[in-house]
Amino acid sequence: MIVGVLAVCAWAIGRSTGFPAPVLAAVAGMGLGLAGLSGQMAPGLVLWAKPGLKIGVALLGAQIAWAELAALGLPVALASGGVVMASLGAGTLIGTLAGLPLVEALIAASAVSICGASAAMAAASALPETDNSRRTTALVVVGVNLLSTIAMVAYPVLATALGFSPRQIGVFLGLSIHDVAQVVAAGSSVSPVTEASAALAKLSRILWLGPVIVTIALTMRGGSAGSRRFPAPPLFVWGFAGLMLLRSLGLIPETLLPALATASQILLLGGVCAISAQVAPRDLLRIEPRLAWTLAAATAVIAVLAAVTSLTLVA
Repeated sequence: MIVGVLAVCAWAIGRSTGFPAPVLAAVAGMGLGLAGLSGQMAPGLVLWAKPGLKIGVALLGAQIAWAELAALGLPVALASGGVVMASLGAGTLIGTLAGLPLVEALIAASAVSICGASAAMAAASALPETDNSRRTTALVVVGVNLLSTIAMVAYPVLATALGFSPRQIGVFLGLSIHDVAQVVAAGSSVSPVTEASAALAKLSRILWLGPVIVTIALTMRGGSAGSRRFPAPPLFVWGFAGLMLLRSLGLIPETLLPALATASQILLLGGVCAISAQVAPRDLLRIEPRLAWTLAAATAVIAVLAAVTSLTLVA
């Protein structure tokens, strides 16, 4: 109950002020840990951090419709997959070279490559869980939101100075900024055309959440010791794909979409809060240079890939 209330508060404050709601949720979770409540709340925290989080990720599928992506153009929609996969590979390589364990490098790279906090938690749900991976997930949530906020301010100015067209700026923003809210805010600071293009480009990245999580899960679980059969994709990925299909076929009423989006956001924020509460406060407050370097370098890589894609494929 407490986590749910905190998630709703983070969502409401973020919506009204523009402050990144995942950061608020992470701080609230840290507060629960500092107050020594995580032990008493363990069953509820597990509920929010596992099934609640997975349902929130699955509900993201309802945001995507093929007809909307078609407006972006097939070349850009397909190229977004290349941007996602290339940045995922680069981010994972950067992380492992920096000394991060593979699981933690994948969590960080997924966040940068797809959709920030949501992708980080989805990847964490599909990977073997350890105390370090929980800590990394919480830190990644804060880190990608910080980087997204910086990008939200800097990228529109940079792209305009470089002579990008409004639509090119939108595609660049959508393919490079991590979180949806910052993408929309950055696009709206330029023009309505830029905002629309940015939102569509961002949706084209979210589309790849399912394939990426399936790939990660199959790779890690398929190669685990004692594995005798080909592992099935995580159930929440099927939910994501199913809702995306229903939305594309027009079987989800338009009036229901805002409620589904809100439910997804609150469940994801609850997951952030719960994961943060489960990590020892001293661990969360310990600076991790390897992780910071990985997030920053991977962010630079995807920005370059997004700029090249935008200039090459968008008029």
